[in-house]
Order: sequence, then structure tokens, then C-alpha cells
Amino acid sequence: MTEPTVRFHTDALHHDDGVLGVATLDRPKALNALDHQMIRELLEIVARVEADPTIRGLWIESSAEKAFCAGGDVRDVTNQGQRGGLTDLSHASDYLADEYLLDVALRLCTKPVFAWGDGYIMGGGMGVFQGADVRFVTEHSNLAMPEVRIGFVPDCGGSWFLHRVPGGLGICLSMSGVTVSAADACWLNLADWLMPRVEKDTLYQSILGLPFAHKATALSSLGSQLAAATGEAPRQGPWETHGLKLAHAIRHQTPKGVWSVMQHWHHEVPELFVGLEQASPGASLVAGAQFQRSRYGSLMDAVIQEHDIGMRMLTDGEWCEGVRALLIDKDKNPQWRFSKIESVTEDWIEAMLAPMIWSDGHPLRHRLQSHGYFHQ
Repeated sequence: MTEPTVRFHTDALHHDDGVLGVATLDRPKALNALDHQMIRELLEIVARVEADPTIRGLWIESSAEKAFCAGGDVRDVTNQGQRGGLTDLSHASDYLADEYLLDVALRLCTKPVFAWGDGYIMGGGMGVFQGADVRFVTEHSNLAMPEVRIGFVPDCGGSWFLHRVPGGLGICLSMSGVTVSAADACWLNLADWLMPRVEKDTLYQSILGLPFAHKATALSSLGSQLAAATGEAPRQGPWETHGLKLAHAIRHQTPKGVWSVMQHWHHEVPELFVGLEQASPGASLVAGAQFQRSRYGSLMDAVIQEHDIGMRMLTDGEWCEGVRALLIDKDKNPQWRFSKIESVTEDWIEAMLAPMIWSDGHPLRHRLQSHGYFHQ
């Protein structure tokens, strides 16, 4: 029998007859990379929390301090970085559909969800983390949507939730794949509270003591307690220091224009865009185009579009090549389809953004509809 990758238990609330559900991600050797088993287990946990009236909320954490969740299991999705791209998309399609369903289920959960995001929070881990109502980071947290560095685009709703970043700066995070610190994550609206790691148990006890009669009541009470007990971040990160000026520079720019601005800033303020040169030029421009396309769309629209882009980029081979070079062969020398931004063609970008045609209906749309999340 396969060992579970997510441990679940409940703790009694202090002033209520109910309990708090606790989901612990438990693949420490893989930095909690989301394999299909873990995704399915989390889906079952969210469904259990929703269905059981005695469970008043959900706390999500990691069994290891090094990472909350360092991403999705992209080796498996890309068939170990298969050269030339995939011809059979059935496995990858099923995996991504379940992963994105999980992200939606967390965000739409009718009970409060708390995420203790200690350590690395990246890619698929960000999808889970951003689905929480209250997102805690520590002094050891590092956050990123680094997909363009493996030839893909921010997914798990990234093209939707990165619009919640102030000043339109989400497009820079999307196109560059850069990692941000905990302090900057709070300023960028990618986290809510920066808490010292040593305060975890005290915080958890405070949550057990919340009034859980209604979701809004519990969240409001916690917000008041934390506002009274915590201060501002001890120092500003580079994004908070320079973000407003950068936001002004990218305003109304095309993705190529944004890339040009980021290159300039990479030289002027290098700590903002560390590793910018590692991004796939093609994936970066697709990421920028998807970000702009999803500006006024819903989360459902975004994840369906991201699923289609995933299928396109797996077939094209760009995503497989990135995984091969960085995670399989580890030569760190990906042979991108386009060697520089200037050579990326509009036809290719449009092809990557084109909707997929499914003979039996869209696999993710079907899952969303069957769970009552999508009615079109």
C-alpha cells in the first residue's frame, strides 16, 4: 500500500465544539513537490473539510522547514523532459486538470483556510499557498513563479492572482520567474503576515481560539489580533524600495516592452531580477501575453487557458527542453526555440495561446463543472 504524502488530523477548538483540520505536506525529500498522489489526497481533504460540519477550518503546513512546497512534479508531467515534446498528452492533461481543480477548490472553500508558508514556496506550491485565506510567511520564506525558466508560464491560476500584485508588477514576476523574499512577498500581496518561525505554535494556538461561527468572523478576529501583536517588516526589500518606480516604467508596455525595461533594471538594480537571463525568451513573451489577456477574466478562465497553454508547450517541446536541461540532464544549457526575445515570432505566441480542441470536452472544464465551480 502506498504511503500517504499528506498527513491529516484534527485539533479541538478552544471555544467551540468543532475542530480545525490540519493537512501536513509530507514529501520532504522532494521538497513537497506536488505529485499526482499528493494532489488527489489534498482534493480529498478539502472535500472532507467542506462536507463535515464539525470541521470549522483548514490549516496547511509542511513536515519540513526547508520548503512549504517547491512546485509541481514537472519531471513526471514532461515525461522526464522528453526531447522533441510530447505526442501523448493524456497523463499530463489529467495531472494539470486535477492540480488546477485543487487550486480553485482551496480558493473557493467556504471555511477559512490558513497556510503556514515556511521555506520555499514555488510554482504549484504557490497555487496552493495563494488559495488560502490567510497566508503566513517566515524569515526563511522565498516565493516565486519560476515557470519561464523551464520553458513554461505561471500556472495554477498565476496569470490571475499575479494581477493582485500592486502597480501591475505581476507581469514582471510572470515574465522573469524571479524569487522574492518574505518581506517583499507581503508588499507584493503574495503573503499576508510575516511571522518569526519560532512563533508558529503560539500563532496556531491563537487560531484554535478564534470564533468560528462564520468564516468572516474568524478571519476578522484573527486580523485584529495580529494587527495588535505585530509590527511592520524590519526592513524593506528591493521590490518595496523600487517597485513604484518600476511600475511606472512598465505601464502600458507590450510584453516586449516590459522585457526591455526589465533588462535595463537588471543592470541598474540587479537584486530585482537575479537570473533573468535564465528565462526562455519564448515562454517569457507567452507569459506576458497570457498575463495581459487574463486581466479582466475570472480564475476559471485563467486556469482553463493555462491548461491549454501547458498542452501547447508540451507538444511544442519548449517545456520539456527546460525540464531536461535544468532537472534531468542538469547541463543547464537549454536549447530554447528562440535564442533571444527579438527573434520570438508573433505566430508562435498566438499558436501557444490558441485554445485546445478536445473531442470529449475540456478535461479541466468538466472537472470544474462537476464540482459546481463553473456553469458555462
